[in-house]
Amino acid sequence: MAISSNRIIGLTQELQIEQACHVNELHIGWHNEFAAQQQQKDPSGHYFRAPVVTWSRDGVTYQYVPTLQFVETNKGFEVDADRLVADIKRQLLIRGTQSVAA
Repeated sequence: MAISSNRIIGLTQELQIEQACHVNELHIGWHNEFAAQQQQKDPSGHYFRAPVVTWSRDGVTYQYVPTLQFVETNKGFEVDADRLVADIKRQLLIRGTQSVAA
């Protein structure tokens, strides 16, 4: 079973996301750290590896694995890179920023 794990978000874009979302130590990794969550299928059944996203804010480290969305191309399906970036940014802006009522 082949799994596609192409790096969709490059290091330059990763740094831009980190700066735009005001987080520290952003890493979007394609290594197989959380296999069960990372292995995801496109609508035709081909497997893709989702990234593990790690960052810190105010000394707390966060991690999550996004759910991949796909777009159809003439070669089949590929990961929707724009939606992946938007999902990552949304998580970076939400997690660790909620106010706790006293």
